[in-house]
Amino acid sequence: MSKYLFQLLIAIYCLIAITLANIASANSSELDLSDYDADVAALLLEYQGQDSYSRPIMPSVLVFNESEQASTYVDFKRGLILVETRSKTQLKDAVVQVLLTQIDPKVIDAQTAQDFGLISKKKKPFFWGQVLDREGKEIEFQWRASRYADDLVAKSKRVNSRFRVAIHMVKEHTQIAGNKYINYARSASRKHGISTDLIMAIMETESSFNPLARSRSNALGLMQIKANTAGRDYFSLIQGYTHTPSSAYLYDPAKNIEVGTGYLKILSTRYLAGIKHPKKREYAVISSYNGGAGNLWKSLDPRGNRTKALARINKMTVSEFYWFLTHRHNRQETRNYLKKVSSRQKKYL
Repeated sequence: MSKYLFQLLIAIYCLIAITLANIASANSSELDLSDYDADVAALLLEYQGQDSYSRPIMPSVLVFNESEQASTYVDFKRGLILVETRSKTQLKDAVVQVLLTQIDPKVIDAQTAQDFGLISKKKKPFFWGQVLDREGKEIEFQWRASRYADDLVAKSKRVNSRFRVAIHMVKEHTQIAGNKYINYARSASRKHGISTDLIMAIMETESSFNPLARSRSNALGLMQIKANTAGRDYFSLIQGYTHTPSSAYLYDPAKNIEVGTGYLKILSTRYLAGIKHPKKREYAVISSYNGGAGNLWKSLDPRGNRTKALARINKMTVSEFYWFLTHRHNRQETRNYLKKVSSRQKKYL
């Protein structure tokens, strides 16, 4: 056997050994989630074995102050707040903080959320009405938050040297959250001619009304705006000058909704101009907000020819076009996206 072949075999052996060790290590660290509610277990599984840098970023989940001492996760989609700390004293403090906090994108560092915990006696807490205490009462003041925290801490679980408590939001938490932004949506609707129900349905689908949402592709805020694409288009085509909005700008709910709605108008009147039927154009706008107009044309014509794609769209009935987009669009995510948005629009009519 040659020296080089021997070295190759040694390298392969080492690679196999390392792989087997990693698999064994992963298996040994699996969490026993049998005692948890399904939604809590699902959230924990999504975060198991990943640090804050490798962790997939989901727009509906907001992570606060993640450290060895304490972590707070808010899952806006599931209506779940998960708090973990090293001690029960820390756990109570963290629970009171999350119950009374103000999430103000103008102040909070949205990347790390280090300023989470802003409390104002002049404003109701961010989760007011979305979380109720044991008596079914809204939590607005320190004494009520402290009493409810005591109840939660008493029932907390200890896992891997940390105490953990799950706070469940009320069943109507999504509606309550959306009500905070409905007036912004109505204002943008009047300005840009986009229906309020469409704006709200897209907002819910994109972020579950998490004002500090950030995706792995760096889409920001309630309507998940990418600064260097939709953001630039908005300023160039609607405001009339070249500008790329900052993250702070896009984390402001009113500005985010204005930019997102403006971009919907750009899609409808510019990129998708030529689709004659308003309902078909709306379906195309929803699909293109998620997958881009280019993918719409490619789904309809192998070469992505816009003229041929438009002709094909205009020959279809409304129901035929909806079926096509939800079954034949070239992106599975976009197929599902249209289904979600169009079904949610009914809630905001």
